[in-house]
Amino acid sequence: MKSISYFAVAIFGFLLLTSQTLTAQVDMTWDTHRVGFKVPRGFNIETNNAEEFSGGNDDLFVTIAPIQDETLTEDNMAEVVDAMAKEMDYDLVTDGSAVEVNNFAGYYKRGSKDGSNAIVMALLDPESATNLIVVAIYSDDSEDKALTVINSFYSY
Repeated sequence: MKSISYFAVAIFGFLLLTSQTLTAQVDMTWDTHRVGFKVPRGFNIETNNAEEFSGGNDDLFVTIAPIQDETLTEDNMAEVVDAMAKEMDYDLVTDGSAVEVNNFAGYYKRGSKDGSNAIVMALLDPESATNLIVVAIYSDDSEDKALTVINSFYSY
């Protein structure tokens, strides 16, 4: 009998933990450019117009800007992100990497500045002329949240 009650408590605890994890992120959409992504609960939108989407919380701040540039390709995305990271004057910039994020092709680099960490990423939408620059600035203990946002982009 005790083993059944321990088993029931364990299952209940697992379900509770799983439900909390699943609800920790909420869907966000930028309808102007038909882009969606996930953000942590408590994410506050600061700017939402055709030129910029930005918002955050105490641990994470995300800015997204469109690039209407026919010259941005998968072949030169690394150079574009390198130039952006240098222009933003990050102290430590790590090697970058090409990524596939849902239906986007992308390239990102990590950096740090003034004690904050950042991921700078370009996303190429193969179905439209709108490409995106994404910058996620995050505290040391919020890297997982930043990576969740960065890896959740999709177009619709």
